[in-house]
Amino acid sequence: MTVTRRHFLKIGAAAGGGLMVGFQLTGCSAPADYPHAQPGSFQPNAFLQLTAEGQFILQLHKAEMGQGVYTGMATLAAEELGVPPQDLQIEHAEFHPDFTDPVMKSMITGGSSSIRSSYLPLREAAASLALVLRQAAEKLGVGDTRQRPLPQLLANLKSVDRLPELISVATTLPVPEQVELKPESEFEYIGRFNTRLDARDKVRGRSQFSLDVPLEDAAVAVLVRCPHIGGHVTSIDDSAAKAMPGVVKILEVDGAVAVIAEGYWFARQAAAKLKLSWDKGPLAGVSSESLLEERHRLAQEEEGRTAEEEGEASLAVGDEFQVTYEAPYLAHATMEPLNALARVTEDRAEIWAGNQAPDMAIGLVAAATGLEFGQISLYNQMLGGGFGRRVFPDYIVEAARVSQLAGMPVRLVWSREDDVQHDGYRPNASAFMSATIADNKVTSMQSKVVTPSIYGNFMPLFTKAKLPNWVPDLVHRGIASLASGHDSSAVEGLIETGYTLPYTRCNVVLQDTTVPIGFWRSVGHSQNAFFKESFVDELAHQCGRDPLEFRLSLLQPGSRLEKVLSKVAELASWGGAGENRFQGVAVHESFHTAVAEVVTLHKTPQGLKLEQVHCVVDCGQTINPEIIEAQMESGIIFGLTAALKGKIDLVDGAVQQSNFHDYPMLRMSESPAISVHIMASDAEPTGVGEPGTPPVAPALANALYAATGERQRKLPLRLG
Repeated sequence: MTVTRRHFLKIGAAAGGGLMVGFQLTGCSAPADYPHAQPGSFQPNAFLQLTAEGQFILQLHKAEMGQGVYTGMATLAAEELGVPPQDLQIEHAEFHPDFTDPVMKSMITGGSSSIRSSYLPLREAAASLALVLRQAAEKLGVGDTRQRPLPQLLANLKSVDRLPELISVATTLPVPEQVELKPESEFEYIGRFNTRLDARDKVRGRSQFSLDVPLEDAAVAVLVRCPHIGGHVTSIDDSAAKAMPGVVKILEVDGAVAVIAEGYWFARQAAAKLKLSWDKGPLAGVSSESLLEERHRLAQEEEGRTAEEEGEASLAVGDEFQVTYEAPYLAHATMEPLNALARVTEDRAEIWAGNQAPDMAIGLVAAATGLEFGQISLYNQMLGGGFGRRVFPDYIVEAARVSQLAGMPVRLVWSREDDVQHDGYRPNASAFMSATIADNKVTSMQSKVVTPSIYGNFMPLFTKAKLPNWVPDLVHRGIASLASGHDSSAVEGLIETGYTLPYTRCNVVLQDTTVPIGFWRSVGHSQNAFFKESFVDELAHQCGRDPLEFRLSLLQPGSRLEKVLSKVAELASWGGAGENRFQGVAVHESFHTAVAEVVTLHKTPQGLKLEQVHCVVDCGQTINPEIIEAQMESGIIFGLTAALKGKIDLVDGAVQQSNFHDYPMLRMSESPAISVHIMASDAEPTGVGEPGTPPVAPALANALYAATGERQRKLPLRLG
């Protein structure tokens, strides 16, 4: 999920000198049109309202899944309102067209685009609200309002019971077409506010996740799915299960079997008593090994489509060097298991769940239940991790269908085994890398990647969904990618690398498979950075050059990649880490953010130990330094887990892993010290949720080569 720099700059082009911008929100309709609008409040746009009691309410139009948008969005709005971020009341927004992401053209949280796409629109929304309130105050004759802080102005009016009068006047005034935004020199909170607004409630257990939502008379459901991906139930013996205590109903739901009970333990124990027969479906006989063999065959038989070609092929002279890299399927394994609470009647559906794409979820629930889009309400909650998994609303559709067929409200809860074995996985991939070298200089670098298509898996969902008349840009992008014969997510990170060489080329061959795949943290960058940065390291050694110096020689001087790479080398004391310590480096740009990382390994009598990761990030304007650091640390730990432990194996179309004993996470005792340096920048803010992940696997692989002399080209890596 990417967006071109040009597209992003178009969004903010009206900013000019950084003060006057066009107010382009579509929120000019009556407050009643907006979800959560309170009687007697002033709400000139979908994002913000001022209540008659003087409380500013912010609608959080992005899903908070640990990445910090709860705080980030509040910081943007608070800056223009002139109020401390903690003084805002924050509510999870329901679907509304005005919440459509201007980058993604959908109400979606993904692609590290939340702050990037909201930076100007949300500030404009807050600035316009503040401006209209000041204009209304002037009409009330309360003196010069432009120099007085807005909170003080409102407090004074509240003290004399004139806030309702102010709001009444404000509702008669037009929303301004242009608003003046604060210059950076006057920022009070952007770049300075260093607190997590949601941290205290989460630590104290007060934050509401979907499992916490109370709903009277809701039973708990578990769904027993075919262990073979794409299969369905053919016979059911539920006599023993029905005799178990607490069981309410057992029914077939779209090829699976739902057990509804008075509690999760009752439902799970009864489900274990079911005797079921399955049709294995289209993946019967398919294994990870057979898919790997097919990818290698496809690479030999098909040229593929060219995703990028730069320079002249005639310049590719010298000896040819070829290697192959492999990446497996990966599960998301969010800490909060998937769950959703649904109440579906003949003409209405209400759903409570943590989700990254409400409009898509509503559309698919509509298609599955026969209801119309406008008859469905999805109330988003806090998410215990997303990583792209909760873009796919299968668990929400399941809950709605179980509720509809059972004729009662149900809370559907997935087990960890359900989650690992029925995910939408990070695609497996093979990369065939080649280069030509003459006189210890690289004259060309070429790649051919063979992998399934995420968009090919994603697009059928949209064809099933009942969506509003507008179509998300994600659909257009997917159609364009597939029509051109390649999937942009398959090659991102292998093209536009920042390295200058006489000739480069990247081809892609799409592997056709019905294994469900999806967006996984940093998407194609997650494996392609490993392929690219490991190969560049190999080329440095082939040319007899230092890997850092070699990279710097290929990067444009003064570029963001060159700057973060130079800085991380300085901070990590590249080449001088100390006795029995070995370093690997990688640099990569994803989601418009440049990140360089150095992994340091310590050789001990017990073996190699992860000691340190140095990270330097250039993500444009800093909104909240603490969140940037936390997201880089999170991305690094996530990437190290995948690099050292992550692997999903298929046998006969069934996933072999089931829980954390065979799909393990990185333990605290295994985690390295992590230091993060944020480069100062006055550019527009870019993403931080995903860019920390891609460089760490190749940096680790390169450090392992430095320590052992063995080049590992297949994930997961062996530390010992």
